[in-house]
Amino acid sequence: MTPARAGLSSAWAALGLALLGAGCGTTAAVSAGGTTRELVLAYDDSRATGTLAFPSMTYESVLRFSVPEGEHRPLRLRLQAGAEGQLVVTIYATTLLETPGETLRTVTFDISKPDVSDGRDGRWIVADLGEMKPLKGDVWIGVRKAGGEPTLWASSVVSGQAFVRNNDPNNFMGLLPTKRTPMLRLELVP
Repeated sequence: MTPARAGLSSAWAALGLALLGAGCGTTAAVSAGGTTRELVLAYDDSRATGTLAFPSMTYESVLRFSVPEGEHRPLRLRLQAGAEGQLVVTIYATTLLETPGETLRTVTFDISKPDVSDGRDGRWIVADLGEMKPLKGDVWIGVRKAGGEPTLWASSVVSGQAFVRNNDPNNFMGLLPTKRTPMLRLELVP
């Protein structure tokens, strides 16, 4: 075998090993998590028809999610923003009276121009919930503004799971059902 040919053979062998190694690394990364499925909970119909605005810092749009039987580990929370500003999203446990109760996690979204969706472009803002404890039963997700004039896309679906409330102690408004459902997704691992 000539030296040029031996060098070519060595190069092909190195390339083959590199590709084999890359393939094994990908396979190991995919199977290392052990997760092959997830649940995506949503009550809208994936068709944004308008936005929800927040008239004050205490006004909160609340969506109740019924987690399927058993415990499920939260993965991500997705929302579709319609305008710039700051949104605070709170995940609540449910009370005996089936209202938002103890705060389980709070996430703040600083929404800038690149984060804003037109409601049809598939642009979602995502929060990682991987460090949360498993959820079971009903959980509530509340969204309120903390700065600017942010909006949240909503669909015209009357889900029976969407509410608004005012957390101002001087102007307390209990949960009121709404005729529009916010574009929120809660992703869980069974």
